[in-house]
Amino acid sequence: MDEANYPQAEHNKWKAAGKKIIISAGGQNGHWDSVFASSTSITNFCKSINDYMTKYDMDGVDIDIEGYHATPRVVANMFIEMRAHIGNKLLITSPECVTVYQGSPVVAADVGGQAFNFFVNVIKLADHVIDLYQPQAYNNWYGATGGSLDFLKNVYLNWRNLKGIGQWDSPIADFAGVSGDKLMMGVLASTSAGVSAYYAKPNVITEFRKWI
Repeated sequence: MDEANYPQAEHNKWKAAGKKIIISAGGQNGHWDSVFASSTSITNFCKSINDYMTKYDMDGVDIDIEGYHATPRVVANMFIEMRAHIGNKLLITSPECVTVYQGSPVVAADVGGQAFNFFVNVIKLADHVIDLYQPQAYNNWYGATGGSLDFLKNVYLNWRNLKGIGQWDSPIADFAGVSGDKLMMGVLASTSAGVSAYYAKPNVITEFRKWI
């Protein structure tokens, strides 16, 4: 985005209201193979994010990695390097919910190739530099019907590494889970924001908050 297209008026209004402004990087169509191709490409990615945040006076970055050819260790090292570049700005990640899931085996830190439990080792290696986690509580089968109260509960419990709601679920060994003060829940804002079957209605979110 060039300066002519940047929504500076909205930026100023949000800043004046005390809101945090972050850049989102990645997503389903993110070119993660290119980012993780080499140590140089990782450094270039981290530098470009920091340069953009500095140029537009942003408060942090939200990284959505939906590619698993790199290993968890490589991804963790990227977060560590990102922290070195951005200093005390917010470092957030919004992975697919199944990247922590008690119903599947845990991949090793040096083995890539699958989404299930990919982030377990990322968290173990890089939690000290990540400020907030926002798992996508709106896609992938997760032991309950999408959009339901049980679905939200199970995402929360799994990411905290508390026993999930499934009969055979049990906490993942040698994994502390994500601290409650670092865990956010990514939900769809409307039925048109993603697959409508995963939309959690306002009353469901209200009941989830009560349960929390």
